[in-house]
Amino acid sequence: VAFLIHRDGSVSGVRVVRRSGSYAFDLEAQGAIESVGAAKAFGPLPEAFRDDVLPVTFSFDPRVIR
Repeated sequence: VAFLIHRDGSVSGVRVVRRSGSYAFDLEAQGAIESVGAAKAFGPLPEAFRDDVLPVTFSFDPRVIR
């Protein structure tokens, strides 16, 4: 799942980069990031971070989650 964290901790551009083969799993992975973003749970970017957004790619592995 790829997404952007903005300076204020909000998230945008959430998208599945590589499908797992399970539509439901992919939807849940995307929803997890959207939920964290809506809660601004990542927190704001550090002041020392010079860019306004931080691009992130995060992997969810359905073989590990059981």
